[in-house]
Amino acid sequence: MQQLDQFRDQIMSKEIGSLIIPFQNVITVRSTWNLEKALSKLMESGWSSVPVLNEADEVEGVISKSEILEYARMEKVPYYLDFRRKFVHDAMKQNVPMLSDDTILRYGIELLVDWPYLPIVNHDRKFIGILTRRSVLDYLLKEFYEAE
Repeated sequence: MQQLDQFRDQIMSKEIGSLIIPFQNVITVRSTWNLEKALSKLMESGWSSVPVLNEADEVEGVISKSEILEYARMEKVPYYLDFRRKFVHDAMKQNVPMLSDDTILRYGIELLVDWPYLPIVNHDRKFIGILTRRSVLDYLLKEFYEAE
């Protein structure tokens, strides 16, 4: 039992840095984009939700297809062409939890219960990538099966 506890503690205290999908491999949108451009980017990418960055590459929130459509419904945006006059910063979800690359895995897992991914920022608050449920689960499977 003590070995299992040590193994668990070793895994859960790992820093998440090596599990991050780097920003070069992540689709993002800018908070100043109009909703038409953001929705088009989401549709082309196949992602349902992406981080929203400002011009300084800081995370301002996340935006999803459903958030854009809900915003359009609530604001009574009648036509797709009107999406050109509405902006990402109005429709995005703000106050998104963010982590740094030295965050321990246990804390990341606790947040990933409610979020499909988490933006990762450096100490200057610049976006450096995302931590996904998939990257964490891939790591855990590897650790558990290599331990046998």
